[in-house]
Formats: sequence, C-alpha cells, structure tokens
Amino acid sequence: MLTTDQLIELEIIARDELARLQTESEAAKGEAGAVAPDNAIGRLSRLDSMQMQEMALEAQRRRDARIRRLREALERMDAGSFGVCARCHQSIDYERLTVYPEAAVCGACSR
Repeated sequence: MLTTDQLIELEIIARDELARLQTESEAAKGEAGAVAPDNAIGRLSRLDSMQMQEMALEAQRRRDARIRRLREALERMDAGSFGVCARCHQSIDYERLTVYPEAAVCGACSR
C-alpha cells in the first residue's frame, strides 16, 4: 500500500508529465502538415516527407494516448483506487509507478 507521501509525490510526477506532454502536443500540432502532390520536390524527397509526416502522426497518437492514461490515473487518485492493479487487485510497486504513473496493472499482470 502506498503512503500519503508517496501518493503526493506520484501525483506531482503525473501532473508534471501531463503538462509536459500537453505542451509538446500543442507544439507538434502545426508541424505535421499534409504533403501536397503537386510539390516539385522530387519523388524521393516527397516519399521521405510523407514518411516523416506518418512518423509525426504516430508520435502524436502515442502522446495523446499517454495523456489520456495520465488523466485516468489522476481520476483514480481522486477516487482512491490509484496504485491497485485492475486485474489482480494487488498493490502496484511504488518503483513502477514512479516510472509509469499511469500504470493501471502491476508488473506481473502486464507481462
């Protein structure tokens, strides 16, 4: 079971990470513009641009998913169910939560 000090520290970690990801997400939104087919940049350059665009979109999807999981973790903190595995209902290790504050399952169940 997590102590009050640990819960406070984990909430700070989660909120800091959420703020960082939201800032990063806002900055990246304008960077992933569509590659126009009539650009005269050459076939390979255009393919490279399209690949870079797909990579940026995937990075944005991953950021958005982590933002959602962090918000859910903060809701679990408010509800008092944070730090309890959603599968086996055992405590999630503090060390795991310091690295992944959004973790909803323990290390054993995640494997």
